[in-house]
Amino acid sequence: MLYSRMPEFPAFIVSSWDDAARNGAQGKAARGFLTGRLADGRSFAAVLRSESPAVFVDAPEGERSAAMLASRGIGVTVRSPWKDFAGRAVERIELAAESPAAAGRILREADIACRAMERSHVNELLASRGIQGPVTLRGEPREGRRVDLIFFDPELEPPDAAFAVRLRWLALDIETDRDGRVVAVSLAGEAFPGEVLFLGPELGSPHIRSFGSEADLLSALAARIVELDPDILTGWNVIDFDLRVLAGRYAECQLAFDIGRSESPAAFREVPGRRSVFEVPGRAALDSLRLVRASGQRFEDLSLESVARSLLGEGKSVSAHGEAKLAELERLRLTDPAAFCDYCLRDSQLVLRILDVTGLGELTAKRAALTGVALDLAWTSIPAFERVYGSELRRRRILPPARTERSVSGAAGGTVLDPATGLFSDVLVFDFRSLYPSIMRTFNIDPFAYELAAARPPLSSDIVAPNGARFDREPGILPELITRYTREREAALAADDPTAAYVYKILMNSFYGVLGSAGCRYARTELAGAITSFGKKYLTRAKTWFEARGQRVLYGDTDSVFVLPGDGDGGGYANLFAAGESAARLLNAELKREIKAEFGLESRLHIRCEKIYGRFLIPRLKSDQSGEGRGRAKGYAGLVLTGTGREPRLEVKGMEAARTDFTPLARRFQLDILGLAFSGATLGELEDFCRTTVRDLRDGRLDERLTYRRSLRRPARDYATETPAVRAARLLGWEARRGRISYVMTQSGAEPVEARSGSPLDYDHYSVHQLMPIGCSVVQALAESLGSECDASSWFADRPQMEFEFG
Repeated sequence: MLYSRMPEFPAFIVSSWDDAARNGAQGKAARGFLTGRLADGRSFAAVLRSESPAVFVDAPEGERSAAMLASRGIGVTVRSPWKDFAGRAVERIELAAESPAAAGRILREADIACRAMERSHVNELLASRGIQGPVTLRGEPREGRRVDLIFFDPELEPPDAAFAVRLRWLALDIETDRDGRVVAVSLAGEAFPGEVLFLGPELGSPHIRSFGSEADLLSALAARIVELDPDILTGWNVIDFDLRVLAGRYAECQLAFDIGRSESPAAFREVPGRRSVFEVPGRAALDSLRLVRASGQRFEDLSLESVARSLLGEGKSVSAHGEAKLAELERLRLTDPAAFCDYCLRDSQLVLRILDVTGLGELTAKRAALTGVALDLAWTSIPAFERVYGSELRRRRILPPARTERSVSGAAGGTVLDPATGLFSDVLVFDFRSLYPSIMRTFNIDPFAYELAAARPPLSSDIVAPNGARFDREPGILPELITRYTREREAALAADDPTAAYVYKILMNSFYGVLGSAGCRYARTELAGAITSFGKKYLTRAKTWFEARGQRVLYGDTDSVFVLPGDGDGGGYANLFAAGESAARLLNAELKREIKAEFGLESRLHIRCEKIYGRFLIPRLKSDQSGEGRGRAKGYAGLVLTGTGREPRLEVKGMEAARTDFTPLARRFQLDILGLAFSGATLGELEDFCRTTVRDLRDGRLDERLTYRRSLRRPARDYATETPAVRAARLLGWEARRGRISYVMTQSGAEPVEARSGSPLDYDHYSVHQLMPIGCSVVQALAESLGSECDASSWFADRPQMEFEFG
């Protein structure tokens, strides 16, 4: 039968795994399994014959190796020429039976080096066919038992065109009593309004099912998940709490945690270098908290309550914390169980709404599809890079390097130019677009190109980075990948697909960090250093270019320079932007000429005038008591001008208003005083504002803004120094617990919000340590711009004669 005549089923692969029997007797056929969702909404499973195993030997030993294996009863089906990672010739010997380990032993006995083994895995099969999530299945399916359709050995191909597969998410949340029993579980999905399984009396609600025992509740939960057949299980902290607790309770009740698409139970598995992985056969388990953290969005904290309030404008039905929350939930369960169940269900519903409003569900699927990794690895950097790069090596018949322990110093930070201090007007910000990916494309920075150059004597044609790393000129894999992703990102933007465009952007930007990470088999200190050294070279070149034109560079960081154009370039946004565009064109042309002349390469670097600050402030370093006026690197604020007629927008980077470890009082105060300074307020007006704020603070009118929120990464008992956050945690009894603590400073010291002693708030602390440093830094910058000095510390003191240390 011709495959072209067989039915075609566009689909998305959610899960893939191998038959445990693949490590069994020689000659036993290995099987792989796929599950996922078809484009028409039905779920599927597929049973596959995995790729044949293989061994690799040096090319001169290929014929002797094949003969040796055949003489020992191991069939050889294919010999094919490959290269190793240093460019030397090797042969891949494909084996007829499932015996790469046995083949390796035979070769070693004959003093033949087995360079690598390739065991039979379904993921190798997918990689060899270029399948990375979306797939076209060809075959005659049968009706499945835990899925709608099942295919046996279907033809698999990458899809010819893009198609949409809507994966089915199911959010789960549990509630436990003080004895650790599961007393409620909520389930919420797109296809139904949600329901709660409750340990307690019948409540007469259509969305609450009541059970007389925990074992009955758990049995019903497993059956319900199988019935709903989700592709992805999710929830808030669902892996580290809900699913871990459930796994323990199923074991305690002597029940199988049977919630997958096969009858194998779900279970936790320890993976070296990673957190525990929760495996649900045929499904994926994704923690929505981790997805939000990986997205890079910033929140007051990562509790479900805070994130929901920020994104949705509403939160949980019980917002208390700590012991107060436990007491309120226990009261609800006993006195108003319907409200208790609604609380549980709301948590699941909030998670789904957060995924919807952020688009993180779609982003996760697209990132997994782009890289070919499993959904639970979609937001990782190293596994995604290794899958993408390894697939490209395989396509070129290049053997990946063995994973070895090596010292990698890590990805160095970007170059920072010394910042000026003060308050400035009409500042142009020039930005190298995707600087590090552009450097990789321009200078052929690539792991394979580096290894090729390192494996032979230096050549005059080598591309030599400023840090001394050498690269072969043969077009590298990584520059080709970045070029492809750049084109596809531009196509996504043209097609008004911001989700795909964002995925391409963050993937390309992750490549630099991966090359400096010891956990990546392709990482080298020299690779990351080559990128940053080129970055320093051209950021510094941009600075000297602007200065040669008589313009002052106020600051520079990694890929951006902040330029004071000087007299004659002002006159409003349009004139400033035109001057910036003109300067960018000239600088790009100059860099193009210089790179061609020095390296014989086409420049992919592109600088642009990214934004214009009508007013721009760089404060002094807090520790600068020398009067030298050293500026604070990575900490500045500006009033962004736009050409749309909108009001200028205040932007703060790296200062207190952008940091969640400062109190709401400090963050709001900084935004307000910056707004006054940028609007032209005098020193007298700033003094009035500061004194009024301090007076309101001491009168108790700002008490709701005084809470600190800090994260303890270790249990409180493990800290040798009792910081305020550690003290507050210990007062709450967090000796063996870590997490985010909320506390206030009182005249008795730090106290947790949930357990105040009644001691008065320490207003002196907030005035001196939160308000005064911020106010003085802004006033100091304004005074410098006016050519004067002003000590604002007295504005924050009860008695002018008091002395304070401040930056």
